[in-house]
Formats: sequence, structure tokens, C-alpha cells
Amino acid sequence: MFGTARWRLTVWFTLALGIILVVIGAAVYLTTRAALFDQVNSDLESRAGREQRLLVPRLLSRRGGDLPGDLIIGPAFTTGGYFYAIVAPTGEFLAGTPNVDPAGLADTSTLEDALRDGHAFADTESSEGDSLRVYVVRLDAPRGERFLMEVGRSTETEHQALRRLLLVLAGGLGGGLLLAAASGYLLSGRALRPIRAAMDSQRAFIGDASHELRTPLSVIRANAELLKRHLSEPVSANHKAVDDIISESDRLARLVSQMLTLAQADAGQAALSLSEVALDELADEVARSMRLLAERRGVSLETDMSGPVRLRGDGDLLRELMVILTDNAIKYTDADGKVRLEVRRASSGKATVRVSDTGSGIPADALPHIFDRFYRVDKARSREVGGAGLGLAIARWIAEAHGGSIRVESDPGVGTTFTVELPV
Repeated sequence: MFGTARWRLTVWFTLALGIILVVIGAAVYLTTRAALFDQVNSDLESRAGREQRLLVPRLLSRRGGDLPGDLIIGPAFTTGGYFYAIVAPTGEFLAGTPNVDPAGLADTSTLEDALRDGHAFADTESSEGDSLRVYVVRLDAPRGERFLMEVGRSTETEHQALRRLLLVLAGGLGGGLLLAAASGYLLSGRALRPIRAAMDSQRAFIGDASHELRTPLSVIRANAELLKRHLSEPVSANHKAVDDIISESDRLARLVSQMLTLAQADAGQAALSLSEVALDELADEVARSMRLLAERRGVSLETDMSGPVRLRGDGDLLRELMVILTDNAIKYTDADGKVRLEVRRASSGKATVRVSDTGSGIPADALPHIFDRFYRVDKARSREVGGAGLGLAIARWIAEAHGGSIRVESDPGVGTTFTVELPV
């Protein structure tokens, strides 16, 4: 599925970039062509204007209706391939520079346009097939006769430059498409990577959640079937089955509540109820409530408060954060061990909550996954103490929802320390 999607994204990315390159290339080509031929037109108009100012006095000095036999048109040196010619309205060649090619002069329709409008441009070809640009201007003689002057030159240089530009643009387009295909393939792979990771995570979450839900439901069903087989007996005779149903129901409720919390967090629907929170007082309250659990397991629970630490946050969620960390520390610390809950205000101005224990620690290869949902280092012991692997994921969300962070340090055989930093 992802392979097909990757190729589709690559094709669409390449196609989109190809269209963009074609549009840009066409704009560059047309703009360059217009600029080149505008320059040619301007140059021809300028030369025709100068020649017209010199030619009119010569026409005034003529006798009769014919042009003077010694009429000279154009400069003495026509460098750059420029040619000059005078033609009759019918197109008959009357006079011109030695390099005039009659095949390259303007056609009859262009001459008619020039007679009507006073001037006109035409693209022609020489007898050798070279491209020419010709400017035709009308000359009004004193006795009412009309002549036409043509000034032109070869535009092969411009056409060659445009052909080279077209080759460069075509090469750029081909190279751009190859680069677009390669980069599109790489970028689409990167773009799909988080989607694939999210889908894999979703599948794993569904699988783990189904497994976690199946266990308490199976226990409840088994005990319910046991009670059904002994309907005639009083409930007191099967009180263990009832106790199991109640405990598994409680476990199921906690699991569903944790999953709902994470689902709301993922959907951005878990709003914080912000208020002024005394973090040190909250930690004392958590320690008091958790001390009984610690005593039952033979674990010593200590607190260390540096003084009043206040911040703006959600008191219920911050309390749950400390309960999760303290509860985990107690559960995974053997008898005669110690758990320490500290709340301090760091020199950086942040509030620090630190929960440390003298338990068995966490292996180094498990530390990067310790906050993943349903991840448990010791699955057998986690089920024994009732953990589902969601507590630390919730703790991380609570810390990040308050603009803070959480990290873990552990030394196997020595103990583990969770540190939460919250902005004050």
C-alpha cells in the first residue's frame, strides 16, 4: 500500500514540477524573444528615420517623375548586414544598397499596410533561406508621388540565440524532471514515514489494548460462569469469585479511563483547568496518600521540599503525574527499599519534581521505550502488580501539556530516577 502511494506521490510531484518548469521556460523564451526582436525593430526604426531625413532633400532636387540616376540610399558602409532599398508602391525595385537581395524584400500586402499606415514590419527570407527582418516606411514626394523605403537586416543571430536558449531550457526541463523524480521519491518516502509509523503505532495500540482488555474480561467471565454453576449456593460460599470480579472490574475501569485520557490527548480534546497550584503542598498530599501502600510493601517513602513552589497548572493532572511516578517507584522497589519524592525550584526558574527509588532499575535498551504506550520492561511483574503500561505515557503527556518535560535515568541494580521540569 505504501509503495503504491509513494510512486503516486512521486509521479504527481514530478508532473507538478514539470508543469511549473514548462510554464517558466515558456515565459523565459517568449520574454527573451520579445526583447530581442523589440531591439531589432527599434534599431531598424532608428536607421530608417535617419535615412528618411537625408533622403527627402534628394527627392526635392529631382526633375520630372523619375528618381535621380545618382540617388544614393543608405550609409557608405552597411556593417552588420543592414540593407536599404526604395521600391514603388507596386513593389518594383528602384534603388538600394549593393547588398540588397530582391527575394528578401517585403511582399505586396506589407507594402499596402505601409502605404495605409505609414510604416509596417515584415519577416522575410533571403534567396539563401536566411531569416530577415524588414521595416517599410512610406515616403511622400513633393509632387504627390509615393515611394516606399525598406530597411532590413538578417536575424539569424537572434534565431540562433533563441535556438540555443531553447536547447538549454529543454535540457533544464529534462534534468529538472529527473531531479524531481529522484527527490520526489525520497521526499514522498519521508512524508509517508510518520504516517506509516502512526499506522504501525495504531495497530500496535489496538493489539495491545485488545490483549489488555481480554484478560480482565476473561477473568470476569470465568468467575461469572463459576457463580452460575452454583446458583443454589449463597454468595458467601463463592466470595473469592466475587472479589475477583470486583478487582478485575476495577482494573478494567482504570485501563479504560487511561485509554480515554490518551485518546482525548491525541485528539486535542483534553483541556486543562488552569489555576494557581502549590506544587510542594500537592506533593505532601500525594506522599500521605501513597505512604500506606509503601508500608504494605515494606518500602520507605520520603519527601524533600525546598520551600514553597507555585505555578499555574491543572492541579488534578499534576497530582496524577506525581501519583503515577510514585506508585511505579513503590511497585518496582523491593522490601526495605526507599522511594524519595522531591519538589524544588531550580536555578533556571523551573519547578522540578523528582521521584527516585532503590529498585532493580531499567535496562539501557529499554529506556528509549519506557514512555511508549503498553510498553513494560518486566511484563510478568507488571501484570502481577496490575500495570498496563499506560501510566508513564500519561505522565509524559501531562508534563508536555504544561509546557514541561520528563526524563528518566536508571542504573540497573541501583535504582531509577524520574525528573519532571515544569515552567513556573
